[in-house]
Amino acid sequence: MNWIGKILGRSDSVGSASHPWYRRVEKALSGIEKFQGISYGAIRNIVTFVADGSEAQVLQELSAWGNLARHLGAWGHDVDNDAIAQFYQGFEELPADCRLRWAQVLEAGFSSNAHWALEFPGGVHWPEALVMHAAAGRPAARGKSAKEGELSFQGMEEMFVAAGLEPVALLLGVLRYPSAGQTWWFDRNAAWFTSVLGFSAAFAHHADQVRTLLQLPAANQRLHLLTLLERADKSVLVAFVQELADLSTCSSKQVRAAAEPLLRRCIDEAIPHLKQLAVEAKPDQRLNSLRLLWQLSSAGHAETLRRFAMDTAAADKAPSVNALPAEWTTIAEQAVESDSYEYALPVIDWSGALTPEVKQLLEGLWRDLNDAVEKSNEQLRKAREEAIARGQKAYPLHVHKSYAESALKELCQYIDSPSARGRAHAETLRHSHWQFVAPALQRLAKNPTASPAVLLKCLAYFNLLRDNSRGLCAPAVNVLNTLQATQKRPSLLELSTMLNDMGISGCGAIFSSYCMHWGSPLARDWPAEATWPFFAHHLNRLIELLNPTQRKDYWFDREGLFAAVASLPTPPARVINAMFDLALGTAKTERLPAQAALHKLAGKEVRIIHALSDGKSEVRAVAAQWLMKLRHQEAVPALEKAVAKEKHEVAKGAMLDALQAMGQPVEKYLDRGALAREASKSLSKGLPKDLEWFPWSALPSVHWSDCGEPVSPDVLQWLLVQAVKQKSPEPNAVLRKYCSMIVPREREQLGQFILETWMAEDTRPIAPDEAMRQAQTQATQVHGWMTSHPQYYKDDPNLGKSVEELTATYLPGFLRQPAGSAIGSKGLLAVAAACASGAAAAPVGRYLKEYYGTRAAQGKALIAMLAWIEHPSATQLMLSVGNRFRTKSFQQEATRQAEALADRKGWTIAELADRTIPSAGFDESGVLELSYGNRVFSAKLLPDFKVELFNPDGKKIAALPDPRQDDDANLAKDAKKAFSLAKKEIKNIVSQQTERLYEALCTERDWPFEDWNAYLNQHPVVRRLVQRLVWAVTDSDGQVRATFRPLDDGSLTDVEDSSVTLASDARVRVAHDTNLPAEQVTQWQQHLIDYEVAPLFQQFGKGTYALPTEKARDTSIEDFEGYLIETFALRGRANKLGYTRGSTEDGGWFTTYEKRFPTLGLVAVIEFTGNPLPEQNRTVALLNMSFSSAEGNAWERAAMTLSQVPAVLLSECYNDLRIIAADGAGFDPEWRRKSEY
Repeated sequence: MNWIGKILGRSDSVGSASHPWYRRVEKALSGIEKFQGISYGAIRNIVTFVADGSEAQVLQELSAWGNLARHLGAWGHDVDNDAIAQFYQGFEELPADCRLRWAQVLEAGFSSNAHWALEFPGGVHWPEALVMHAAAGRPAARGKSAKEGELSFQGMEEMFVAAGLEPVALLLGVLRYPSAGQTWWFDRNAAWFTSVLGFSAAFAHHADQVRTLLQLPAANQRLHLLTLLERADKSVLVAFVQELADLSTCSSKQVRAAAEPLLRRCIDEAIPHLKQLAVEAKPDQRLNSLRLLWQLSSAGHAETLRRFAMDTAAADKAPSVNALPAEWTTIAEQAVESDSYEYALPVIDWSGALTPEVKQLLEGLWRDLNDAVEKSNEQLRKAREEAIARGQKAYPLHVHKSYAESALKELCQYIDSPSARGRAHAETLRHSHWQFVAPALQRLAKNPTASPAVLLKCLAYFNLLRDNSRGLCAPAVNVLNTLQATQKRPSLLELSTMLNDMGISGCGAIFSSYCMHWGSPLARDWPAEATWPFFAHHLNRLIELLNPTQRKDYWFDREGLFAAVASLPTPPARVINAMFDLALGTAKTERLPAQAALHKLAGKEVRIIHALSDGKSEVRAVAAQWLMKLRHQEAVPALEKAVAKEKHEVAKGAMLDALQAMGQPVEKYLDRGALAREASKSLSKGLPKDLEWFPWSALPSVHWSDCGEPVSPDVLQWLLVQAVKQKSPEPNAVLRKYCSMIVPREREQLGQFILETWMAEDTRPIAPDEAMRQAQTQATQVHGWMTSHPQYYKDDPNLGKSVEELTATYLPGFLRQPAGSAIGSKGLLAVAAACASGAAAAPVGRYLKEYYGTRAAQGKALIAMLAWIEHPSATQLMLSVGNRFRTKSFQQEATRQAEALADRKGWTIAELADRTIPSAGFDESGVLELSYGNRVFSAKLLPDFKVELFNPDGKKIAALPDPRQDDDANLAKDAKKAFSLAKKEIKNIVSQQTERLYEALCTERDWPFEDWNAYLNQHPVVRRLVQRLVWAVTDSDGQVRATFRPLDDGSLTDVEDSSVTLASDARVRVAHDTNLPAEQVTQWQQHLIDYEVAPLFQQFGKGTYALPTEKARDTSIEDFEGYLIETFALRGRANKLGYTRGSTEDGGWFTTYEKRFPTLGLVAVIEFTGNPLPEQNRTVALLNMSFSSAEGNAWERAAMTLSQVPAVLLSECYNDLRIIAADGAGFDPEWRRKSEY
């Protein structure tokens, strides 16, 4: 390195290349000359250029190479922050022009790795390059900053002067937010500058320019500046106190939420400005200013401040501001807002954890680990041997190491130590520990002997405690969630203390894991008493994270923050304004979580009522919806006052919905005359573009039911237009009430017409000539691929076809392809929902089955519509979609709608399913009357669900006749339609209810006898199903006390033909082998044979599976591993047994079939070796059956232990797997080879 000092022959001065900093440059650059594109002597040229500006051609060389950032550690996963910090020590001792040239070196060398985003004069990017390197290349999270390094903002301004630029241009380049482009890169690069010493102070030095930017109207610009001000000292914030006061009370909710925490840090200086705004600003800002002043007074500021707020609001002429004193008075009477909570700080005793019982537990753990390792290694050996036997080249065998006794001894010593810290397992292969140790520790967490201290030390020892994202590892989260669920310990505050003792930031780790978007978050389902003391203790951090300017990682779930606030005894005063902004705001994703966070706030209803007069219609609508959810009866007068002057239909509908939910008759708020006048006036302005296609001339005419007068075409058209404008398939109270006033038969016809017209438009196919063109294009492409690469299509039936033949093959599919979409007019479905009846279910069911994979938005809109159709057929279709449909998004929407419908009716989901079973029009005696006017025919439901027709004289006939002259032609037409629909509906009812009863068997659901008798045993259709089953009477402990079977007349009999009488509160459920003595099962089987009763499904005699004790902790059934079966046979049998194809993995493969049990919220999963899509009929092998929660994606679900699965369900699913295995070739020792793809 002597050449450095000889470059210019200078002494060891700061401007000389012999300065110590240059030696660090030479060391950092060592090795680059071996790379292609870098010449020998490049390092000398770089140092020379930095020192005196010569050898500038090296910049082009570095730019062409493009890997300098990675070489210097500014990019990649192995950044050494400490080394880079040391690199810049003494850097600012160099002259500004030398520092500038080093930054130019970085700019040239980083250009291919960086995303430049900041705008500086002349288009230079060396400031970004320099700060990027100095900040260690870490994208500082928005609102957070890297540790201040050796760069100073003043020093960088000196470099700007050396470059001939204005110093202020540096700060302005960081502060000016782009109007377009990739703002993510801008946020990241700007955040790097927060690591520069004196960055915040520069705001005060250039205060006038900063004020100008703060006053710009763009919310993104303001939010950006507020983010960068978060690290500023109070002295800097005071310089902008007037602007902060203005932003803390402005119209933007996001800006207010970001500015208020900064304003609170200089609150004494801010109060005069807030008072001025409270008097002089516009009404909305006066309102926000007074609210903030009131909260500040509640948080401990002078009582005079509270008096000022009260007097100023009372004197204000704006109604919204003038109403504040009444709101505050009510709230003050009910609660005192505070940020103080009482809780005890835990003290952790780590000593004495290694009891004899714990040692025995660890020894058992070790045996389980080594058994699992040996089993895995045996599988690896077999797989290698089979590969060699197939002629493949032998590959190295990598087996897992067993867990040594010395490691067990080391772990025991660690657990016995009074210190929380200890050394990790010598073998740091986390993936092995993840495979073997993680599931073993999760099982161990259910054992009361395993304390939190023991398990945390085990996790730490095996390197399974902390994740790279500063949170906890997934195995640790699973263990802790299991520990809390089974042992009710630890609390989050205890866990935080323990993690701190172990050298891990408990606050950071818990917040990260609690707000984890992927997998299972930590503690989200823990009881509030186990979580809120932690959030109370770390309240400042919680409030900081709630700030919208905090840019979170992609995995961070903000909903967790709202859940944290909701867990506290009462929301902290500092977040109440922000929570209300979100709870009443337009951001739908955060609206409901924010409302939940305010659930415990006493007096919140007053402020919600106040929002009924907000200037934004959406806020008024949300306020009404929230009041309806709360069933706040005291809001009725305010709602009535609001609805009287409301002009916006969405808001008015929400208000009427709320009033109706609170028992108020909606019709007293409606005026048909006013509706007609409004319709004529509004329609004169034209129709929405989304309704240009609608066939208005074909719209059926309808009449008002109370007077028989026709509904004006304008009124009818206006109802449809309003619905489309509201863009929701769910009808509000206004629409529902007006539609209910129409003649029922005509109303149903109208609803059916609108529904079928909308679906026809949505699926209207493309023109035939366009379909032909697309088919020819695809045929030509495929023919070319097959011709050039026939080896990839050897199993394709189209191989060898000509272009013309391929065109003919593809054309039918293109002819069915929809030309467009009617989703823009989905509001029409709200009218269909308010008018249609049971006939709507069939076409909707067909649509969902055909278009589930291509029209998700339309499918979910139709499901939402079903929830509002007041007919059992629609409700049952919705429930069946939630239970069994193949598409997860449809399942979720149907479940959500079912829960909302049950809530509207005051029922549970199970009660909803029981009480809305359709009857297809048959009465209690199984008869359907079909009126022709003077003549009445009848249809009788037979025990086998066939239907017989009888004429008015009681004689059996084959079909309904054509009407006579003295018959009512319209009634005759309706009768024929009702009879045809009833026959179709019977099939659906039998299928759906058979599935429900079988699920009730598996889940061991029971009914109060009174409900069972009323909704099942007396139902005209379902009673014939329950008569084909044996039922059990259970006590409070679930033990069977008696059994019976229903008879045709509704009475009950036991196996010995004796009459059975039950109390109304007795519990009954479907009987099963697992809960009856074998002798009684045999008796019932003979009873059913004797009376020629065909069981609805195989209730007895299928064989029972009793879980062996040693398998209680297992998470899968592997009894049929290696059983071979053809994929089409597997699919056919699985589908018949109620299983659907699981999710598709990478490469278009699926490896599972799943069966959902919605009432228990779990899913049974059959795993096999897999098949690609489109499916091929090939040999595969069964692997196992497991059970997990139905929530989340398949890869996120944690498998349940078999002992957690209800006994009947486990037995039935085991037999499902056995039946599937029996359809194949049986077990084959070479199943791995034979099931390969």
